[in-house]
Amino acid sequence: MPKQDVEEYLEAILDLVLEKNLARTTDLAQRLGISPSSVTEMIQRLNKNDLIFYKPYKGVTLTKKGLNIANKIKRKHRIVEVFLSEYLYITPEKIHDEACRMEHCISNEVTDALCKMMEGPSICPCGKEIPKCNPDNNCDICKRRR
Repeated sequence: MPKQDVEEYLEAILDLVLEKNLARTTDLAQRLGISPSSVTEMIQRLNKNDLIFYKPYKGVTLTKKGLNIANKIKRKHRIVEVFLSEYLYITPEKIHDEACRMEHCISNEVTDALCKMMEGPSICPCGKEIPKCNPDNNCDICKRRR
């Protein structure tokens, strides 16, 4: 199971859980633009890897491990969006798609460096909160935001 696929699912599950308290198979399929049967197959894999809690015919939520990964991806995505918008002046219509591609290939170290360089942005260009870095990280910028 490719890392990028797992990350996309966990990110979508996080969004749906925040919106609806539970991510249903049909909602995930619609959000990701894939068939419900493909979602069911991936849900079984994510459950087997202890990334989600799965209740058949109900939906899924994230385990602590899954939530940690989803928040890291969400943080990368939103920090990249700020960078693309405020430093590279990429048009707003392109920012989200570019950030989606980049979030899977940059390291946590690069994400933290971007965060420091941009002095710890707290919101992305569309107004959504940027998750703080890992508390174990020695990021002075994020410590001030806590």
